[in-house]
Amino acid sequence: MALSVPQRHEIKLDPALCQIETANDAADSKLDSRLCQIETANQGGRLRRPGFLYVPSRILKNLLTRGLRFTLHATFAPRIASMRRRLGMEQIAVLNPQVDDEVLDLKPGEMIEVKTLPEILKTLDNQGKQRGLTFTPEMRRHCGKRFRVYKRLELMFDEYHKSQRRVRNTVLLEGVVCEGAGLGCDRSCFLYWREAWLRRV
Repeated sequence: MALSVPQRHEIKLDPALCQIETANDAADSKLDSRLCQIETANQGGRLRRPGFLYVPSRILKNLLTRGLRFTLHATFAPRIASMRRRLGMEQIAVLNPQVDDEVLDLKPGEMIEVKTLPEILKTLDNQGKQRGLTFTPEMRRHCGKRFRVYKRLELMFDEYHKSQRRVRNTVLLEGVVCEGAGLGCDRSCFLYWREAWLRRV
């Protein structure tokens, strides 16, 4: 009785897949281990304005656009207050206002309306923040407008302090990015919106 010999099935590897795997291995060994591009921003472009010129440039712009009185206050008031706190001469207590609709649990795709500026000012503490998050001057132009929620902001990597932070009650809005007003920056980062500054529509 003849014995049947099992047939051998040859496994053919796709050359294209092999090339992809080889390319990935080569990339892993060559690419920088840092995950955020801003960490190497100082090497990615030609220096246009040194850091030590930032404050003088802001002072000059305020003088030309806002006048001497505003410039003196904006320049020296924060520094005097900081010095007084360091010397123990002044203790600032952060007063967080009570906000009824601080938590909306917004979902991606929902339509919202940014509250009016007077409404938003009522949500800010005596340092101009809502639970530590600043409402920047550039955000004022979006007041009263409607946008769609892009996604919730729950985890954020702080590249300046090399730490991860958990964020609550904060969302990103579709197409609403920072235009670098007054900073000369084209990064177009998303603006962070507390739900207390928004309402469902």
